[in-house]
Amino acid sequence: MMRVNTEQRAAVEEAAWATAQRLGHFGYAEISVGAGVPLKRATVLVRGWAARGLVLPDPGEVPGKRRMFTIAASSDVPAPRSRRSTPEGNMWRAARGLKSFSPVDLAAHASTPECPVDRDGAQAYCNVLLRGDYVRAMRKAVPGKREAIYRLIRDTGPVPPRERRVRAVWDANLGSFTHLPGDLS
Repeated sequence: MMRVNTEQRAAVEEAAWATAQRLGHFGYAEISVGAGVPLKRATVLVRGWAARGLVLPDPGEVPGKRRMFTIAASSDVPAPRSRRSTPEGNMWRAARGLKSFSPVDLAAHASTPECPVDRDGAQAYCNVLLRGDYVRAMRKAVPGKREAIYRLIRDTGPVPPRERRVRAVWDANLGSFTHLPGDLS
């Protein structure tokens, strides 16, 4: 059994909460499918939100039928476990959502006012993902004329793969390293 770290738990809860907000009216199964988590985990999450007052059970619930919930109307209720966004996290989410992308596309989709991403940072992250076999170059770059176009070929989950000092990409979703070939300098 693989241990789940805090970063993974927070990413799963964030994805589940985003699904709940998008749907507005949901049951355990909808959260399970929308967040890509087992039904048992979705049930634990929704029950936790209900205990904290973030979601409310349907008032017209019929015994023996599925339990359904809605987001609490109170605007002062914070989202669960609000995490600080990171450039890598934003770029990874953007790459997972885009069919194909260039570094400029990635920077544009990943930038937020709290966490700006520039073209050079996006290019560096694309290079990390390319060396780690997470993306494939669909069109090669021509310096000064056009950028490379990338496509995600290995989507391992919501937590962004990151390059570590050991010259490998750590994938927290799989709990493993992917070695980056080449010079250590």
